[in-house]
Amino acid sequence: LSNPLASPSQSLDLVALSADVANIWVTGLRYLLAHPSVIGASGGVGGGVLPEGSLSVEGSLGSKMRSDKEKLTSHVTREEFQEAFCELCTRPDVYFLLVQLSKDRECLDPQDLRLFLETEQGLSLATTEGCWELLRRYEPSAQGREMGLMGIDGFARYLQSPECQLLDPEHQGVCQDMNMPLSHYYISTSYRSYLLDDQVHGRADLGGLIKALQAGCRCLELGITDGPEGEPLLGVDLGPDIPLTIRSALEVINKYAFLTSQYPLLIYLCHRCTPSQQRVMAQHLKKVFGTRLYTPEALPVTLGGRATTLPSPEQLKGRVLIVGKKLPSELDDSDGEVSEEDEEIGGGGPLAGRRMTIPGEEELGVVLVVPPPSQPRKLRLHKELSDLVSIVRTGSRSFYAQRATFKLAQQQSPPSSPCSPGEAGRLSSESPEDLVMFTKRTLTRVRPSSVRLDSSNPNPQGYWKGGVQLVALNQQTPGAMLDLHRGRFSQNGGCGFVLRPAVMRDEVSYFSAHTQGCVPGVPPQTLRVISAHNLPKPQGSGAKGEVIDPYVVLELHGVPADCAEQRTRTAAQNQDDPLFDETFEFQVNMPELALLRFVVLDDDYIGDDFIGQFTVAFECLQPGYRNVPLLGLAGEPLPHSSLFVMDGPCLSLIGRSTCQSRPSQPAQTLNNIQNLL
Repeated sequence: LSNPLASPSQSLDLVALSADVANIWVTGLRYLLAHPSVIGASGGVGGGVLPEGSLSVEGSLGSKMRSDKEKLTSHVTREEFQEAFCELCTRPDVYFLLVQLSKDRECLDPQDLRLFLETEQGLSLATTEGCWELLRRYEPSAQGREMGLMGIDGFARYLQSPECQLLDPEHQGVCQDMNMPLSHYYISTSYRSYLLDDQVHGRADLGGLIKALQAGCRCLELGITDGPEGEPLLGVDLGPDIPLTIRSALEVINKYAFLTSQYPLLIYLCHRCTPSQQRVMAQHLKKVFGTRLYTPEALPVTLGGRATTLPSPEQLKGRVLIVGKKLPSELDDSDGEVSEEDEEIGGGGPLAGRRMTIPGEEELGVVLVVPPPSQPRKLRLHKELSDLVSIVRTGSRSFYAQRATFKLAQQQSPPSSPCSPGEAGRLSSESPEDLVMFTKRTLTRVRPSSVRLDSSNPNPQGYWKGGVQLVALNQQTPGAMLDLHRGRFSQNGGCGFVLRPAVMRDEVSYFSAHTQGCVPGVPPQTLRVISAHNLPKPQGSGAKGEVIDPYVVLELHGVPADCAEQRTRTAAQNQDDPLFDETFEFQVNMPELALLRFVVLDDDYIGDDFIGQFTVAFECLQPGYRNVPLLGLAGEPLPHSSLFVMDGPCLSLIGRSTCQSRPSQPAQTLNNIQNLL
C-alpha cells in the first residue's frame, strides 16, 4: 500500500498482514484525506485582524475550531466556519459505514440502501419503493433527493431517527395477546404514589397519583383512614397540612385512569375505617366511577376449556376493579368481621408480626422480627363496600393451602395474595416451582418493606422471575430499580400489561427461577457499543472542568444464569462524540425475562457520576445499527443524547469486503494510522 502524504517525492509504504486489515487502513486514510483537520493540518489565514465578512464564534464550536486551526483568536472566516462545521457534523463512525456501503462513492442509492436494510438491519421485506421513501424523508439536499442519492447527512439523520431506535417500533403499540386471564400478565403497580416523602411522615399529594397513571401504572394502592365529619381521608392526617379526602383522590383517578392505557385499572384498598365511613367510601366509588366500576356480576364471563375465575384485560377494557377484603357470600348482615392480615395503611402502618428485610442488606439475610400481637386483629367490614370488591385479598395463607392440597381454593371472586417482601423472597427461594404454579391462577402482589422508610425500592426482577404479577414500587423514588420497572413496561405499547413467559402460563410446564445452568446449544448474543453523542454533564457538576470522561456499563438482568455486567473503556476528555467501538457477548438462556440496561457514567467524577441510562426488554431489541436514546435519573429524555450500537452477529461493515468478514475496530485503526503519520 503506497500513499503519498508529505510531498510528491516521498511516500509511506505500509504492509498489511491480511486483506481485511488493508481494507481498514484504506478506509481510515480516505477519511483522513477528506478531513485533514483530524491530523492537525492547518489552513486558512493566521491570527490577527480578519477581513470584512469574518465571523465571531463562541462556545464549544468556537473552541473546537480554534483547536483544529491552531488559532489564538475567536474570529474565523466564513470559509473556515463552513469547513469546521462540516467536520464537526461528520461522525467518523457513520462515515466509515457509509463509505463501505456506497463502494467509495460516499452516498447511497436506493439499491445500496435496500442491501443495508436486508443484510444489516434485518428487514428482509425491504423494497426499492420503501428505500426511495426513506431517501426522500431523510436526505436534506434537494439535489440529492432528485438524483436518488443519500449523503452522509441524510444517512446520519436516518440512523438517529425513531425507526432506528433499539426498541422495536412494533412495541410502540399493543402487540401481545390481551385475551388471556389477568393472572397471565405482569401488571405495572405503584406503591403509595400519593406520598411525597418517606413512608411514615410523608405528606399526601394527588400529583403522585397523576404521575403514576401517566406512566402507565394499572394498579394503585390507596391507604384510607377515618376523617372528620364522616369523610374518609387519603393517608394519615398529619396535622397542619390540609388533608386529602378519598373523594378528591377518586375524582383525580377517574379523570386520568384511561388516558395512557385503556386496559383495566386495579384500585388496591388498604383501610382501617369504621363501617359508617366504609359506607361513605362505597358511595363515593359508585358515584365517581359509575358504569366504569366492575363487579363480578356486571360482566358474566363464559368459561371455556379449563375453568378460570379471572377475565382478560381485553374483556375489562375501560373498567375499574376494586381489590380488598370481602365478606362471605352467605352473610346477610350489613357488616361482619374479616381478618386484618396484611392490612397496612398509607403513611405508616403496623409492623407487628412481620418478618422484614432490612433495606440494602437483603443479600446478608438480615431481618427484623417484631413480635405478633396476642390476638389476631379483626376488621369490621361494611357489606356495601364488600359487594364492590371484585378481586379478594386472601393473604399468603392461600399459597400454603394450595401447596398442601395441590389444588386452588375456589372463591366467588378472583383471589389475590399479598406477600411481604421478606416472605415473598423466601417463597421464591425455597419453593420457586410452587410459587410459579400458584401464580398461574392467582394474582400475587409484593410491596416494598415497611422498614424502607426512605421509600427505596427492592429489585423487582427477583419477584418477576418467581411469577409475581403485581410488584409494587415507589414511583416517586428514581433509581436502578425503577429503571428496570420502566424498561419492563415500555413494551406492549406501554399499556401496563406485559404477557408473562409461556412456561409461567401453561398448565403443564416446569420452571425454576433459580436455575443456574445454561441451556445447551444456545449461542451467545453479541452487542457492540460504537459511540455516544451529545452527552450532558452529570447533575451537580458545575464546579467540574469543561469535559467529562464517559464510559458505558451494560447490565443484563434475568434468571441467575443470565445476570452479567460489562463495561467499555473510558473515553477520556470526550463529551460530545466519544468513540468506544467495543463488542460484548452475553449468554441469554431465557430472553423472555431478560432486561438490558445501558448506564453512562463519568469515570472521574466523585459522587454523582450518573449521566444517563436506558433499559429495554431483551425480546424487544431490533437487530442492526441502532440508536439508544438516553434518559435522566427521573426517566426524563435527555435532549439529543444517545448511544450508537450494533445488535446482532454481523457486527460491522467497516473494513470488510463482504458481510461475512470479521468485525473491525475503526477507532483503534484511526489511532494507529495517526501514529504512523
